[in-house]
Amino acid sequence: EKNEAKIEKLTKLIELRTQQLAETVASIEEVDLHMKTITEERTAENAAFLKAKNEDQQAIDLLMEARKAFTAFYAKNKIEMGPIQGSVKGAAFAQVFGSQEPEFAVSDDQAPDAVFNEKGARKGESKGIVSILTMIIEDLNDEIKNGVNGEEV
Repeated sequence: EKNEAKIEKLTKLIELRTQQLAETVASIEEVDLHMKTITEERTAENAAFLKAKNEDQQAIDLLMEARKAFTAFYAKNKIEMGPIQGSVKGAAFAQVFGSQEPEFAVSDDQAPDAVFNEKGARKGESKGIVSILTMIIEDLNDEIKNGVNGEEV
């Protein structure tokens, strides 16, 4: 009777340990599957990041070429544009609403005579364009830097 009780107790213990083993194996398989899934997701995210970083770098290179060509014209023709605005942090932009039609002295259907200006007449607008190109380049550089920092985390 003592031996039967001991055998029964040990049999129940073996059943319990067998059940725990099966649960542990199932849990390990679930964790392995989860790890595989998140590794695939992370690999895809990294590939997307690298592609976006490459595109941003190509955009920066193109914008720098455009800025260089634009400023080269003014340097070649000895037209001074003045200092170029760089960062826009803290800058406020004013927006003009509405547009007015030009007023003609003689009639609405007659346009004024064409008057051509010298080649440096638009240096103010050109300076604004160069400033905008510079700001876009800075923004793209910041985006790349923030993306790299995010990838490191």
